Amino acid sequence: MRSINLIFYSLILFSCEILEPTYQNTLDLDNNNPPGIVFTPKNTNTPLGSSATINVKVLEVEDIAGVRARIDYDGSKLEIFSVTAGSFFSSIDPPIFIYDNNGASLDIYTFFMGSEKVKSGTGNIATIVFSTKQQGFGNIQITGESELLDQNGQLIPIQSLGSGAINAQ
Repeated sequence: MRSINLIFYSLILFSCEILEPTYQNTLDLDNNNPPGIVFTPKNTNTPLGSSATINVKVLEVEDIAGVRARIDYDGSKLEIFSVTAGSFFSSIDPPIFIYDNNGASLDIYTFFMGSEKVKSGTGNIATIVFSTKQQGFGNIQITGESELLDQNGQLIPIQSLGSGAINAQ
């Protein structure tokens, strides 16, 4: 009986595998270098003909007054249903929020109008609702044309640009 227990415990001990966790959160600093502009969620699944909501977030920014986010998307598979301002630049005075959509890329311009003149941290600058037009993966990408600006209009280098996909099933 003792030898059976020994064999049983040996099997359990040697058959266990210690797994390293993988983190899928785009706001996790192990996945990105700040400052950055990223999507949450990064990837999403939705039924064909339905919609998917994606947030555009700034990641660990310091003293920014404005953002231009240039987002390329697969216009053959995705269509933009709506774009609304996020809460990152919220204050007593609402931010300036303008967007331009040409069917394959979306430019979002938002500027802080608070009394402090700048904002730091991580937060949502816009919410985009995409409608799916075709089955499969529709890629979305924040491009290098995106900009973070300080209160004097000077560029702040961006270290991480998000990408993702909406899978219409």
